[in-house]
Amino acid sequence: MANAADMAAGKIPDHTPVVGSDGQHFGTVDSVEGEYIKLTKTDPASGGVHRYIPRSLVAGLEGGVVRLSMPAEKAREASIDEAEMQQRLSLDPDAKTQLGQETDGPHGSRAKAQGGKGEREHRSPGAASDPHRPTNYGIENPR
Repeated sequence: MANAADMAAGKIPDHTPVVGSDGQHFGTVDSVEGEYIKLTKTDPASGGVHRYIPRSLVAGLEGGVVRLSMPAEKAREASIDEAEMQQRLSLDPDAKTQLGQETDGPHGSRAKAQGGKGEREHRSPGAASDPHRPTNYGIENPR
């Protein structure tokens, strides 16, 4: 059951029951993964699959129960299964950060070819730009 100190701090402990705003049982917390709550697949309400719901649906943590801001039936419609979550991750690499997963740096072929953010390409760190080099607008700086 949920730890009172965790609940008071807004943390959602594993194995906490989840109910809709209508009081109907929705599932049981398996874990919290970034901005999503992963529900156990062994709960009878799960249908034998892990389901994910956004943490934004949590209205409160009270009495050792996670209470959602919508009825259980509406929350079922808003939840996604593990296959859908994996598909979203494959289509949107930035979604990994929503799940609290580390990413491997910049994404895309250009980002990998040019290096990460903040890396200078041709100058040493802290070097001033060449005052005799043309500006971006084709106008040369006065000498």
